Amino acid sequence: MADQNENNGEKKPGVFADYGGAFLLLCVLCSLILVFQVLKPFFTVFVLAAFLAVLAQPVKKRLDRLTRYRQTLSVFLTILALILFVIIPLVLLFSLLAAESYQAYSWINQKVQSGVLENVQGGVLGKRFVEPVLTWLGSHFQSLDVDAVRNMLSAESISRNLAGAAGKITNMVIAFAGSTVTAITATLWQFVLLLFALFYFLKDGKKVLGWGFHLLPLPSSLEKEIVKCFSDVSRSAFFGSFLTSVIQGILGGMGFFIAGLPPLVWGVVMAFFSMIPLAGTAAIWLPASILLILTERVGHGIFLLCWGVFVISASDNFLRPFLMRGRSDLPPVLVFFSILGGLAAFGLLGVLIGPLSMVILIAFLRAYEEAAKPVLDELDKR
Repeated sequence: MADQNENNGEKKPGVFADYGGAFLLLCVLCSLILVFQVLKPFFTVFVLAAFLAVLAQPVKKRLDRLTRYRQTLSVFLTILALILFVIIPLVLLFSLLAAESYQAYSWINQKVQSGVLENVQGGVLGKRFVEPVLTWLGSHFQSLDVDAVRNMLSAESISRNLAGAAGKITNMVIAFAGSTVTAITATLWQFVLLLFALFYFLKDGKKVLGWGFHLLPLPSSLEKEIVKCFSDVSRSAFFGSFLTSVIQGILGGMGFFIAGLPPLVWGVVMAFFSMIPLAGTAAIWLPASILLILTERVGHGIFLLCWGVFVISASDNFLRPFLMRGRSDLPPVLVFFSILGGLAAFGLLGVLIGPLSMVILIAFLRAYEEAAKPVLDELDKR
């Protein structure tokens, strides 16, 4: 019968020419959903392993050359280097961060409870500046409730708000540090699973990624464009935002250490605040400088103020362009909100998933823009 069909010039329909193709795609979709449910408990392990694998790629490439491309040996040495120089230092860092956060909160609370703000308000600053300004505002703006403003600026109100803000920041840092330590060292079994997944991501990650792109119904040129865009935007996010924030946090911690303040906790907080538009690191070092001056540590306060203006804030003007040279820019505001959204949606793991999802979206949008450029240009001319 088959020979007769061939002789008559007839061809059997391909797998996607009848209901067989739709059934096959449905089976693939159901299988993907089933596999996702099976692997869902290990989602954190896979994300951390993938992140560490990307982080370790430059090290692995060098070890490949040193080991004459013996994959198993180079992967083993890469994982050993990650444990010694990344995982163990991170555990120690966040353990110290949790301890220092409590010390920082205790210091602020002690200064507030000591009555320093009451002394300032009733002293020269209050008599020569605050009261004259309030009197002038009351005489020129009749609708302004001067008493409400005076109460808002009272020592009791400022003390309550300052202590509350310090407590919230400290609790946030302690929770972040504690959950990070727990995530890394929760159980020996999870750690073993992480190393196991990391081993295969380093060893066979490129093969799996290539196979995945092969299954996509896209031309090879567009697939390469997606990979290029993803690489460019990822490096932009890392060098333009994360690395700049880390360096500013280190500079801020150095200034706080010299000024006699807890350097680790406020350095981490400044690294996070450096991604916030407009406010930036000044939201941390400026109040700290003022508080030092008000607590009669004028020299330390003036030093920290100058350090913040001429070192911490000024460093952003040349750090970001220097680290971003030759790379496409990813706006810091997108990185900031993707981190916040990731934390809200996925918890601690959202620090990685949030920016990564933004990077993936931008990579696909830029690849689409490149592929549809002739059509888009034609539409713009109309």
